[in-house]
Amino acid sequence: MMLKLLTIEQLIIPAAIILASLLVGIFLRNVVLAYFLKLTKRTKWRFDDIVVEVLRRSVVFWALALGLYVLIETQGLPRYAADISSKALGVFVIFSVTVVASNIGTEMIEYYKTVITGLSSATSLLKNIVRITVYSIGILIILDDLRISIVPLLTALGVGGLAIGLGLQGTLSNFFSGLQILAAKQIQVGDYVKVSSGEEGYVEDLNWRATAIRSLAGNHVIIPNANLANLIITNYQLPMPDVGIGLEVGVDYRSDLQKVERVTVEVATEIQKTVPGAMRDYEPSIRFSRFGESAIYFSVNLRVATFVDQYLIKHEFIKRLKERYDKENISIPFPIRTVYMNKEAD
Repeated sequence: MMLKLLTIEQLIIPAAIILASLLVGIFLRNVVLAYFLKLTKRTKWRFDDIVVEVLRRSVVFWALALGLYVLIETQGLPRYAADISSKALGVFVIFSVTVVASNIGTEMIEYYKTVITGLSSATSLLKNIVRITVYSIGILIILDDLRISIVPLLTALGVGGLAIGLGLQGTLSNFFSGLQILAAKQIQVGDYVKVSSGEEGYVEDLNWRATAIRSLAGNHVIIPNANLANLIITNYQLPMPDVGIGLEVGVDYRSDLQKVERVTVEVATEIQKTVPGAMRDYEPSIRFSRFGESAIYFSVNLRVATFVDQYLIKHEFIKRLKERYDKENISIPFPIRTVYMNKEAD
């Protein structure tokens, strides 16, 4: 009877400890931290919100870990079993804290990419750096907790790192070039860029290895960061997204240039006011530039909201200008060449 009673106690007490720790964890998550989350929502600082939200995901596990620790220390386990259990529990707790720290770091990057100019272009790169750094520190702490000397490990990592660095020279070059591009803040996701090698399009991603550019045809162009850092880049979004465009037009030498200027400006103004993508408040102008072989040439200056809007603007302007010139009897001459024959040479 005494043996049976002892067995029941051995089952009930651990179950009670685990249940109590679970209830404490649920109480901390659903009551205490939920209350703190309401308080942090009232502040303008986002860091406290992120910390509380991440802690809510792990507090139940930590409460259970505390219950297991109490269970190990109070149930009279053999010393070697208690030591192994405590070490294993400590490793899991340290690892969970590492995961929490990594999540806080990545959540902060995800938030600040919306408020810091240029950060969104390298979000994935920064997240990977944070994860690698935090998990490396966590592993070193775990090894130290297990009484494993990390000095030989660090020495081996130093030698191995040198060998790996030589073998991954191209990869590391891309990685640090990506950091350089990020720090310069001259390219952001969504910018329309053109590189000196000929590729152009919208920047879609800047990761640890390469930059992805989506061309107007919808194709992805992947440029290694090391190559991109050595190219000349034209960013049509900086310092402002609107772009001035100039179209060259030629009219017949017999044309009334005052009339040509007036009609052309009227058409250009109509384009600026009506066509999507044109800057509504911009006043277009023309400037006569040169005498050609068969025409007097001038440039028409328009302005569009973004670089790619110019294609529709040019399309509509050429159509409407040709139609208006036909009505006004303004001639756009074909290229001609006058040839003089010297009859005396015969």
